[in-house]
Amino acid sequence: MPAREIMARAAYQGYTAYERIQYNRGLVSAPDRLRRALAPELGRRSDWRDVLVSREASGAFLAGFDASGGSRARMTKSYCAELDKARAIADSIARHEIEFFGRQFAFGARIDWHADPESGAQWPQVYHRDVPVSTRVFGDAKYVWELNRHQFLVDLAKIAFLDGSERHRLVLQDLVVDWQRAAPYGTGVPWACALEPAFRAWSWMFAYHFLRAAGPIDREFHLSWLTGFLDHGRFLHRHLESYTSPYNHLIGEASALFALGLLFPEFGEASAWVSRGRHVLESTVALQFHSDGGSVEQSTFYHHATLGFYLLAALLGRRNGAELSGTIWTTIERAIEFSAALVQPDGRVPSIGGADDGKPIRLEHVPFFDFRPYQAVGAVLFARGDFKHVAARFWEDALWLLGTDGADAFAALRSEAPLPHAALRSSGYYVARNDWSSGADYLCFDCGPQAAGLRRDDVPSAAHGHADCLSVVVMLGGKNVLIDPGFYCYNGDPEWEVHFRRTRAHNTVTVDGADQARHVSKMAWARTYDALLEGWSADGRLAWVRGTHNGYTRSSDPVSHRRTAWLRPNGYVVLYDEICGTGSHDVEATFQFAPGTLRLDTGRAVLDDRFELWWMSAGPLHAQMFSGGDGPADGWMAPSLGVRHAAPRLALRGTFAGGRMVLVTLLVDRRRAICRGLDPHAREGILRATLEGEGWSDIVLASQTGTVVDHRIDSDAPLVALEVRGGLIEHAAQAGGTRIAFSAGTPADQPWTAMATPQHAL
Repeated sequence: MPAREIMARAAYQGYTAYERIQYNRGLVSAPDRLRRALAPELGRRSDWRDVLVSREASGAFLAGFDASGGSRARMTKSYCAELDKARAIADSIARHEIEFFGRQFAFGARIDWHADPESGAQWPQVYHRDVPVSTRVFGDAKYVWELNRHQFLVDLAKIAFLDGSERHRLVLQDLVVDWQRAAPYGTGVPWACALEPAFRAWSWMFAYHFLRAAGPIDREFHLSWLTGFLDHGRFLHRHLESYTSPYNHLIGEASALFALGLLFPEFGEASAWVSRGRHVLESTVALQFHSDGGSVEQSTFYHHATLGFYLLAALLGRRNGAELSGTIWTTIERAIEFSAALVQPDGRVPSIGGADDGKPIRLEHVPFFDFRPYQAVGAVLFARGDFKHVAARFWEDALWLLGTDGADAFAALRSEAPLPHAALRSSGYYVARNDWSSGADYLCFDCGPQAAGLRRDDVPSAAHGHADCLSVVVMLGGKNVLIDPGFYCYNGDPEWEVHFRRTRAHNTVTVDGADQARHVSKMAWARTYDALLEGWSADGRLAWVRGTHNGYTRSSDPVSHRRTAWLRPNGYVVLYDEICGTGSHDVEATFQFAPGTLRLDTGRAVLDDRFELWWMSAGPLHAQMFSGGDGPADGWMAPSLGVRHAAPRLALRGTFAGGRMVLVTLLVDRRRAICRGLDPHAREGILRATLEGEGWSDIVLASQTGTVVDHRIDSDAPLVALEVRGGLIEHAAQAGGTRIAFSAGTPADQPWTAMATPQHAL
């Protein structure tokens, strides 16, 4: 690049060309740079250095970072296991052994901040906009970014505070100084995306305030580190991703800018940082979340990223006289409510959509996709007993954010179990469970948009949402049965990168091998779909949902897919799929199981000898199982970015020649229910299965033609469950439809017939 362009770009970054060259050569000292950056009344004083280092004018950080030691005493008393784990993690980091993306990386005596941790390939140390982050020439940029986010510094600083460890303090100090020498302002991959300095700034703010609470910081290091905060504030002020990444990226950047301005008011630009950060947070909050609190990115991980950034900014604003609006606080409460509704019996949320390891609030190491610390914080902030019930405990993250007063308030709050079912209509998620115990049955049904910002025409646009409409996640008896496969990589082998975004990776139906939207490249899609909810009920035994989408209507021979999912009270789930259209089409229903051993039998698959999936259809189906094969579609799930585990995948394939094809599947917990499989009366237009357990018996009737009607049943629903006692019908329930009538006390062992009613195609 010509020297003139380098100088022009450098000037655009907020420094003169001469100053940037001198600084990169180490010819401008930290004190000189700070003197120029201070507010005028400080920069003119002869003792400005002492004024700065004392930092008496600094803003108030989070309540748990109290030099009086209240949180430290509470950690020692009530968080013994967490403290032991934190010490072990900090010791590993002190040896330059750092864990991210589910792996431990050993970096040796000195960390190379520009090298790919896997291959050792060197990323170019050039102007940040010229770094080719979308290629794999130098490895996957995500790995270098994760390292340069410096979240591991928080682990070192926490032990320096809790244990008074000088060793961990010195390691942290050496790492920060070394990084500043290796990655000066605006240079290389650590600065190539504005979200990266935002994450790094948050990591530094957490670590910095742990060290300040622990005692005086070495003066020279303090001055050097403060120049780093100055650089990050200036960079973020000039590089917010308002157009390229206006969702979790923009909010992360704005929150860090807002916080830097509040916490470092000595800088002459601090008030401008606060003003711009606040403006972005306030003006875009309505664009970040649906009215039910769910993120418009349709990613459960990035939902908590955006929520976490807002939560941190709101707490800091409140503590520093810069209160954010009531709209933001209401949105935070709704977003926590959304998170609580999706929590599974194991405490985690389903891994829907894109993900990485970037947690804004990561002061403790909780299992991946366990976001219950948010419920603990929300319980205190909003006096919500239902949040407390979901949180189950006052997590360590909550202690650092809210302090001991928050812990006491949580203890005094009465726990109240939320309603078991949730209809999150604007984001499109429907959750049913039989209770809130760790051994509960759980169903999550996706009937929402692919993601905000995606277009319905041929113009490509990018998003974290996957093509997964009508997919389900199922747990029975508190155990994972059907899972979302997660997300594997952003910049990997194209086949592996794309698969986890595609329709056939999820528990839904693919027609003619096509995705529900047209995949263009990487995160880019075109012709996204519309989802339509056709029915929902969560009244006692009637925990069912029915929806459809138009993702397969783009061709000249359009096809509609409609699915009904029904969580039954006795340990089983019914899925009823209808495919309607003309012409001949290949249909594939995918079932991604949790890791385990799956075996195939006639008409069923059995997972770990406990869970069964039965299927019924009038036409022939070909069943094929994959697990840990050569390709990404051959049975894999991704528990973390860059990590994959073998997990059995079942594909049921069939062909229909127009009209209407029906597929019924039943997921059964064999410890509570025994399924008798396909009944011979299917040839009469009714697919019939009998399920039995201790003291109960159900008959599931599914019409191939439209409705279940004969001399004992009159319903306009296609799916009916009869509860039988002593061979006689005692009760009948339907999923879908508007009416049901039955003759109680009539025998249940006679043939069933169906009468057809017209079924509209989408």
